[in-house]
Amino acid sequence: MQISDDKKIKLLYRVEPGCLGPTGAQTIERFCDYANQQLVAPYFALYHFTARFDKTKAEREYSINARLLSDQHAQAYLAHFKTNKDEFEEQLDELLTQAIESFLER
Repeated sequence: MQISDDKKIKLLYRVEPGCLGPTGAQTIERFCDYANQQLVAPYFALYHFTARFDKTKAEREYSINARLLSDQHAQAYLAHFKTNKDEFEEQLDELLTQAIESFLER
């Protein structure tokens, strides 16, 4: 199935520098570039990883065509594709963990 990018749900994921260990603050931006290249989203979604230096901003932010979605709207969109939001996030967390391990081994 083909969906244009402006119709896909975009997940902005702010990654904590601490997840990369004690030198995470120095490598988080390189890791986010790496994750943006390595992690492939499902056909109905887009991922974008960025460093989370500002703790007042949410870790995850969903949008469609630059329009922010409430948690309820994100759940409804994902349900349309027979995807549970919690499972969607769990799967992404697992992929992110694998990407961190792979990045740190380089």
